[in-house]
This record gives sequence, structure tokens and C-alpha cells, in this order.
Amino acid sequence: MSDVAHRELVGGSLRLPAVALADQLEDPNDGAPLGPQRASAPERVEEALALAAASEWPNLDLERRAQALLRLADALDVRAEEIARVDALDSGVPISLTSAIASSLGDTVRQVVAVLRELGEERELDGGVRRVLIERRPWGPAALLAPWNAPAPVAVSKVANALAAGCPTILKPSEHAPQAAGAIAEAAVEAGLPASALQVVHGGPAVAIALASDPRIAVVSLTGSLAAGQAVAAAALPRMAALQLELGASNPALVTEDADIDATAAALAEGSVKLNGQWCEAPRRIFVAAARHDDLVDALRARLTSLTAGSSLDRATQLGPLARRAHRDRVRAQVAALQADVLETCPVPDVGAFLSPLLVPGLAPDAVSEEIFGPVLTLHPVADDDEALAAANATGDGLAGYIFAGDRERAFLLARRLRAGEIRLGGTHLLDLAPGAAQSFWGTSGIGGHGARETLEAFRGTRVVGEDDPGLSI
Repeated sequence: MSDVAHRELVGGSLRLPAVALADQLEDPNDGAPLGPQRASAPERVEEALALAAASEWPNLDLERRAQALLRLADALDVRAEEIARVDALDSGVPISLTSAIASSLGDTVRQVVAVLRELGEERELDGGVRRVLIERRPWGPAALLAPWNAPAPVAVSKVANALAAGCPTILKPSEHAPQAAGAIAEAAVEAGLPASALQVVHGGPAVAIALASDPRIAVVSLTGSLAAGQAVAAAALPRMAALQLELGASNPALVTEDADIDATAAALAEGSVKLNGQWCEAPRRIFVAAARHDDLVDALRARLTSLTAGSSLDRATQLGPLARRAHRDRVRAQVAALQADVLETCPVPDVGAFLSPLLVPGLAPDAVSEEIFGPVLTLHPVADDDEALAAANATGDGLAGYIFAGDRERAFLLARRLRAGEIRLGGTHLLDLAPGAAQSFWGTSGIGGHGARETLEAFRGTRVVGEDDPGLSI
């Protein structure tokens, strides 16, 4: 019997997904088996699609949708402790962090409701005596494909925004991290959401592609890898479904010769191990003035070596394991392919999916071209700012970037030459830089973007409705 709480939700009914897959789930802390990955039966996926297509949810007025979402927020609050625990187990992220995130999920939904009420759904244009309206209406049924590295917060944000917009919603969590979706499903039932508003189905890539390719799905939102995004986009392209895709990036950090090395090392070390390095906006490639390279390596090593590694379920842990051993092995293989000296830092347990944070110094500026999704920093000595910028922008992605410079104006000038949706100066925090912050996913980092308004509007389209003007010349 599985130790993992798989729960699917179709038509208001919670149950165990019927199909046991070949691949096994494991405890990342020690590698112990937790039972098979599971998938919803094809007939249950079909039922979910039919319910979404026939749903009355888009016809509910804004305030009725808002009230339902506020009830969902309350139900998520009650489940914060459970969600924190299962996210720590599914992702390997320390429970101290998953607890902080889980306790904020209800507020995430409340903030979406506040944005919905602020933006509204229609406004009148100046048509003189004629009535002309601009309306924002839901695209239609939405397929939400959530990732394994931050299962609960990404799923809750997608669900809240899609439902707020008026889209009947089908959520599919990663097959590697299924449990938070079950808690969300239970919260939806407790909140009394209409049975056709939210469905939760499980499975691997085949289920994701089945949803993305189905003509009843009008909008697809995915957070995942570039390969996953390309596959989903190809499935949705024939009918031109709306897409929101947040994919990966090998996020650059530029460190100038006048930067404060101790402060820079503290920020880069913190950013590189946030979510155990399994964070799409983590700093990855460090382009540092050649004269400061060795000092930065020493400062980073000192910071990372002092971390406390341990079980993701231990509140004293600062660094947990990666989500699973197969992913840990992939990260190791990517580092080995660089054929460079590698510095291990923090001691880690020799069981499970643990990986010591790694530093790979002295690399050529173009040595890394793909995202290494783990606690790895590659360091590239450069001659000047122009060389750093050219290398930073060369990979064609553009999610996040970081600048560490002693002069504020120089930092802003460098930031404006980076191709990325979010560029932080002097820090690597996860929360928004300021109220109203927004970003686009540049290049191969995806389609669409982040921001309170932008995320909601990804699920809505614009139409104009009005009385024609008989005086128009054409």
C-alpha cells in the first residue's frame, strides 16, 4: 500500500487514481519506496474534460466566483500544516520553508480575488450616445500543469487565477509530486465549489499531452522544463489555444570588480540553495571580474560549507535533498560533462537524494549553455562588463538575472542590457521586488509572464461590444 496520498477529484468525487504506473515514488531523504506513481483512468480524464466543457462556472457573476474562492482560501488555511509536510516530502525542500509557503496559500487566493475585483470584467468606452463596452471574458476550460519543485504554491496560484477569470479548471500535478494537489482537491470540496469548476487528475506526460491537445481545452498553463513546454505547445498549436508557459533558464549573475565580495557571496549562496537549488530563477552562471574570481570562490565556499544539511522533515535543516535520486544523478552528470574541477561544500548524508552544493570555478564564459537545476554555481572569470553581458545573453533564455556592483548607476546600466524578465541588484530573494512588479518570460524561458494582473489576464481575452456609428466613413 502506498504511503503517498494520491487523490483525484472529478465531478465532486474524491478517490484514488486507478492506474498504478511502473515508476516508483521515493522518500528523497533516504530513498525508501513510497509506492507507485499513479494516473487517472482515461475515462476519468474524459469525464473531467466533459465536465469542464459543460460547466456553468463561466456564467457565474464575478462576486459569486469571488465568494467561492474566499471559501477555498479558508479551507487551504486549515490544511497548511499538511501541505507543508507533503511538499517537503515530494520536493525535498526543508519544511521550515514549505511551512512558510503553505501558511501563505490562503492569502495567495485572497490576493487574486482582490485583483479580480479591482480589474472587473467590463468598462464603457466613450461612444457618445452609443453604448460601447470593453469586456474581459474567460478563454474557456483551462488545463493547469504544475511542477514538482514547488508543487503547492504554483498549483494554488494557477487554480486561483484560472477560476477567478471564470475558466473551468483541470489541474494535473507532476507525477513526481502528487500530494499537494490532493489537499487542494479536498479544500475545493470543503469550500463547496461547484462540481464542474475544478477537476484534479493525475498522470505523466501522456495525460498532460491529452489535456493540451483536447479541443475542449481553451488555455494551457504549464510550469516546467523547456522540453515539456515545447511538447505542450506543439500539442496545443493546431487549434491556437492560449498558452502560459514558464520554463527554465541558466540565470546569470554579473559581479564587477568593485562589488562587495562578502555581501555578494552571501546573496549568491542563499539564492543557489533556495528550494535546494530547484528554483527556476536561482542564480546559476556567475560572470565575475577576473581579479575577484578567487576571492569570490573562497567566500562562496565558506558560506556554503556552514549550512546544515538533513531531512526535509526536520525543522533544523537548512539544505534538504533533491527531489529524487534520478534527478540528483542528472545534475551530477551535467556537472561532470563540464570536465572541470568541482568543489564540494556542505557535508551531506550519504543516503537518499542529497547533493553537496557544488562550485565549478575557472570556466570559460561560454562553457555552460543549459540549465543545471540544482545547487550548482559555475564561475566564469571575465575581462570586462561587455564580455560578461555577451556571455550572459548568449543562451537565448531570459527568466532572471542578478547584478552585484559597487556603484548603483553602473548596476542599473548593466541590468538594462540583460535579456531577462526580472533582474535583481544586490540580492537573490524570491518574493516580488515591489508591489505591482511584473515580468515576461523572455526567449526560451516561455510564453507570458508573472505579475498579479498578468497572471489573471492570461486566462481572459478581450472583446469589444457596441452600437455601430452610422457616421463612420468606411
